[in-house]
This record gives sequence, structure tokens and C-alpha cells, in this order.
Amino acid sequence: MRVSVVTPDSTFFEGEAGFVVLPSLDGEIGVLPKHAPMIARLGHGVAKVKPSLESGEETKIAIYGGFCKVQDDVVSVLASGAAKADGTTKDQAQQAVTAAHDALAKLKAAGTKGSALAEAEEAFLRAKAFNTLLG
Repeated sequence: MRVSVVTPDSTFFEGEAGFVVLPSLDGEIGVLPKHAPMIARLGHGVAKVKPSLESGEETKIAIYGGFCKVQDDVVSVLASGAAKADGTTKDQAQQAVTAAHDALAKLKAAGTKGSALAEAEEAFLRAKAFNTLLG
């Protein structure tokens, strides 16, 4: 199965895989070769690409929303944003989640609406997804 994970800025993965797990809005989507055609909206979470179902080192990528298309053994992930592990420690990632959560709670408590609140919610979801990537 051919898999590509791209954002507007970069290609995060391009290659063959035997199994893919993607974060949807309602949970996770597992894709094996010969999967039925589909289009799905992605949520914030971790995409896992494995060379085969039984073995091999999986590639993990934090996905920040977007869409996927599965058709003819091709999985195309068009993500709004994405990140790979970059040397950030688990403690640093957890601190980022806490800071983003606190900032969001402060805005909500102040009754903030509109783009400022949406940006804070997005920052929190991205921090949580990246933290999950680090395990």
C-alpha cells in the first residue's frame, strides 16, 4: 500500500506500508491493503504507519486535523499540520499541554470568543497530540 502524509508546508512520510492507523474525529481508523475506498475527516492525534502488520518499525506522526483518502491501495493524508518527535522530552511536552490548557481555561473564564478562543483550543489540541506522540 502506498502512503503519503503531507501538510501545506512539508511531506512527513512517503512510502510503502502494510498497515496504517489514523486519528479520526471519532477514534482511530485502521487501514489494511485492499481497504474499501473512503474519505474521512481527521482529528488531532497520532498516525502510525507500519511496514507490515506483523513486524517492522512503525513511523509515528502527530497529525493536527485534515482529511484522508483511501483508494486503490493508496492512502493520502492531507493534514492541516503535523510533527515528528524532535528531541522534545516527555516532561517538556506535558508542560506544553498544561500551559496550553491553562491559557485556554483563562480565556474561557474571561468569556473570550472568536478567533482568540479558537487559536487557544487549537494550541491545546496540538500540544495534546504531540504529547501522545512521545508516549
